[in-house]
Amino acid sequence: MKKSIFILICTLLFSVITKAQTKKESTDKLNDAAEFYMSDDIKDYVRAYEAYDKLEKRDPSNAYYKFQKGLCTFHLPDKKQESITLFETVRQMEPKETQVLLNLGKAYHINYRFDDAIKTFKEFLATNPSQIDKEEAEKLIKNSEYGKNVTETMLQSDIRNIGPPVNTEAQEYSPVISTDESVLIYTYRGPKSTGGLMNGNFKPDAQNGTYYEDVFMSRRNADSTWSEPQGIASINTKQNDASLALSPDGQTLYVYRASEKDSGDIYESHLNGEEWTSAEKMKGNINTNYYEGACSITADGKYFYFSSERPGGFGGRDLYIAEKAEDGTWKNVKNMGSAINTSQDEDSPFIHPDGITLFFSSKGHNSIGDYDIFYTIKKDNDWIDPINMGYPLNTTDDDRYYVINASGQKGYFSSNRMSNGGNGSAEILTVSPGIISEKPVLAMVLGYIYGNDQPLTAQIEIVKKSNGEKIGPFTSNGKTGKYLVALSPGEEYIFHVRTKDFGEATDVLNVAKLTKFVELRKDFHLTKDGYIDPHNIKSLNELLAQLDTMAVAPDSATMNRIMKAYKDLEAAQNPTTTPTATVASAKSPCDDFKTLDFSALKGKSLNDINVYRKLLAIGEKICADKMIFKVQIAAYRHPENYKYDHLKEFGAPEIVDYPDKITRFTQGNFNGIKEAEVQRQKAIAKGQKDAWIVGFIDGKRYTLEELIMVDFYNKNISQFNQNLQELKEYISYK
Repeated sequence: MKKSIFILICTLLFSVITKAQTKKESTDKLNDAAEFYMSDDIKDYVRAYEAYDKLEKRDPSNAYYKFQKGLCTFHLPDKKQESITLFETVRQMEPKETQVLLNLGKAYHINYRFDDAIKTFKEFLATNPSQIDKEEAEKLIKNSEYGKNVTETMLQSDIRNIGPPVNTEAQEYSPVISTDESVLIYTYRGPKSTGGLMNGNFKPDAQNGTYYEDVFMSRRNADSTWSEPQGIASINTKQNDASLALSPDGQTLYVYRASEKDSGDIYESHLNGEEWTSAEKMKGNINTNYYEGACSITADGKYFYFSSERPGGFGGRDLYIAEKAEDGTWKNVKNMGSAINTSQDEDSPFIHPDGITLFFSSKGHNSIGDYDIFYTIKKDNDWIDPINMGYPLNTTDDDRYYVINASGQKGYFSSNRMSNGGNGSAEILTVSPGIISEKPVLAMVLGYIYGNDQPLTAQIEIVKKSNGEKIGPFTSNGKTGKYLVALSPGEEYIFHVRTKDFGEATDVLNVAKLTKFVELRKDFHLTKDGYIDPHNIKSLNELLAQLDTMAVAPDSATMNRIMKAYKDLEAAQNPTTTPTATVASAKSPCDDFKTLDFSALKGKSLNDINVYRKLLAIGEKICADKMIFKVQIAAYRHPENYKYDHLKEFGAPEIVDYPDKITRFTQGNFNGIKEAEVQRQKAIAKGQKDAWIVGFIDGKRYTLEELIMVDFYNKNISQFNQNLQELKEYISYK
């Protein structure tokens, strides 16, 4: 019935254009095209275009077929240039049809012919159109005027298609990343979708069905490539399941789920070791009978930003904020107000871990067209006017789902553009830098919690020393012991680590004077006898006994505090006693290593040749106790597929299977990076273009990016053994 009404309306609207269809086959084609066009799904636009294309070729003089085909091109980026030709032709055929004029203006606009678009929209407004069409034309004039200005001042940014194995011929969008960029989760729609091709009732339909959304995940390999993505089976259903946000600690995933019974709600899943739990609807006042989607949570876990179409907003989708109650539910939901929301759609919020920088997409404000990416900063408890991220990040296509890493160096977003390696379907892209204003200032604290040297599930509660405000609690991963928190500057924080079998550990981190983004490592090594608290060392022998039980060294900051506390205790116990002799220790060749400055390289990709050259420039000065460098020539999940005959002259490669199920091939053992670089260039010259240098300490593998972030802190590991020996010798002397 709906199909017939739709055809009738189209026929009446374009009665002066449409020719009578006498052939049954043509009528069937028209019915099919109309049915496909009624859906907002891009697959339907593709099929509608194909159907109208066949009709037009059969009857080239039919302006209606050209018009409908042109409407389809608006939704198909690879066809948008054709829209101008189609609507210019229809304009010549039917010069009095005002709807053709409106859509010709749209065709100029999406193809960046902004002057032609403005002229055409003004001509359309002179025809005294309906109020709805008038408002649309006026808005598009503003979009074109802004687009004209912003494309003349193109930003200097590096936009790249993330490429395979993440991006495929299918659709990939709505990326979310963990704070340390070790995990990428996104929405996939294509042949790998659960259920395959299905109709609107989620029943198999291989001929006319469509693919529904699934949540996929990929992990960053040690060589900075992305692993083969896998669908998250515990979350995906035959209905629409889409990725929305990941908590900063990487332990909670928020997803969108919609079915034939509702407009879509927000669900959450938790990481249990390496497995995600089944998704459950969020508790509290976030979800309603209306659409709720796209969301983000603050680093302290207290506030939740999301988009909704509930009544009472400013129009379309609005952004809202909710507060976490003491019982763990979400309450006190508030519209973010006119500073953020417009009469158009606002969507896909992302609150940076600094808690004051908010990114979102909007069709309002000063948009170039469709969704553009904006950001705003909270100052004096108010949000400043949203700032458009500019061209070429924003285009006349849909650009949204923007997230950035903690340092602000790189952003991830999705777009259906044809540029930057796109194929016209939704794909994931990256941009550097990730923010065009001042970079965020915060401390990203990454650490591991161990019990008797085994990864441990623990609760981490962090308290601001100034006012007692609590942050968290967060949970370490039971499989790896890893935890991740982001802390704002200007505070001294007290860490409370609570475990079931190992009691509680307490330590302090002071970032009161922090002025830039930093990454810090803070591990906790617990034993049945308790945590080594550098502020509460009772005796030197007790300290030594606890240190002896450790298989892994404390981080350098903790080790320094332990040594200082040890010396302070010794001085307090023997205020007038000074040793008449000290144990001499040979000077390490790495004693002056601390003078090297890696700050200019931290957080930057070594794929950037300028960054890599800077590393090589100081490479000969790097002193690495107990470290060797090797050249990685390959990394495969199926190592049998790799042939290394072209590199045999450099010796048989070392082949090692790693816990991430990737087999890595390396060649050579070098004491310095420059020597390894010589070998890498030889491998490249033999055709191994993706050869990498990696470091090894006592057999453990590190990427150069990892070593840069910790100032090649393997020296601290070997220094730990030296300090331990000095402690033993000193106690023996005493």
